[in-house]
Amino acid sequence: MHRRSLIAGASLAIPSLHAHAQPAWPSREISLVTGFGPGGGTDVVARSIAAHMERALGVSVIVRNTPGAGGTLGPARIAQSRPDGYTFGLVGLSALVVAPLTMDIPYRPFESFDFLGTTSELRIGFPVGPSMPQVRSLADFVAEARRRPVTFASTNPGSAVAMFEFQRLARFEMNYIQFGSITDAATQVAGGHIDTYTGTPEMIGLVRAGNLRMLASASVDRWPEFPEVPTLIEQGFETATRQPIIWAGPAGLPPAIRERLAGALLAAARDPEVQMRQNTASIATRVHDAAETLALIQQIRPGVEAALRSSGVARRAG
Repeated sequence: MHRRSLIAGASLAIPSLHAHAQPAWPSREISLVTGFGPGGGTDVVARSIAAHMERALGVSVIVRNTPGAGGTLGPARIAQSRPDGYTFGLVGLSALVVAPLTMDIPYRPFESFDFLGTTSELRIGFPVGPSMPQVRSLADFVAEARRRPVTFASTNPGSAVAMFEFQRLARFEMNYIQFGSITDAATQVAGGHIDTYTGTPEMIGLVRAGNLRMLASASVDRWPEFPEVPTLIEQGFETATRQPIIWAGPAGLPPAIRERLAGALLAAARDPEVQMRQNTASIATRVHDAAETLALIQQIRPGVEAALRSSGVARRAG
């Protein structure tokens, strides 16, 4: 009788275990959060990656644009999400390295995230517009900047590291203006209201149309669209802005989910169609896994922090 009671008890327990079993991941749509608005370089990357991941995972991957606060609203949304694999997205270098030095943030730069990898890197250009009609070269720009105050814009100080270093190395001063949208900054430069800005892919059409003139690439390589325009480094100024597109979920993702999510992400980054879409927008393919991503951040971080401190933008010790 005792043995039958045990068997009966065990059989009753089995349905209870099945009733509480978790559904297989993913079983519903996934949110891909980006801290910038639609239409920019990061949005091109996010939407091309999302489309590939949808096919790989079998569920919708919805891009959630969350612009504002210098690109930190998106990372904050990721950090504050449940670690269940249904929210992940872009956590840029600026959100991890620049924001902690320049503003109050509602997350801890490294402890709040489970990093998934890096897929790409934004190129930064150095254009001028109608406010500098006589400036045709970097030397012309330096001469003009030494004659009068000049202005430059970006969406966050992290994308302007090369600009801060350039003015220090060339020994002149620029007034920095921060915009919430890079397209707004581009419009102001093209309209002659601001002298220069940290140009990203939206700059290509403006340069080709003659609204802007590109003086240098502020990245580590030349732009494919403007192969004749050298980098700042090639023109004698040892500086470049690095803008790797880094991906993460909230800290505490289950290992199996984290591995599958990262695998789908990096597979998307290596897909020829995704790379073609990014290359069309002059976004470089740079694929790194989570460990390589953390090593890359630590490699870039000291130079970024030094540039921000020397420019006076940093207001914290870090």
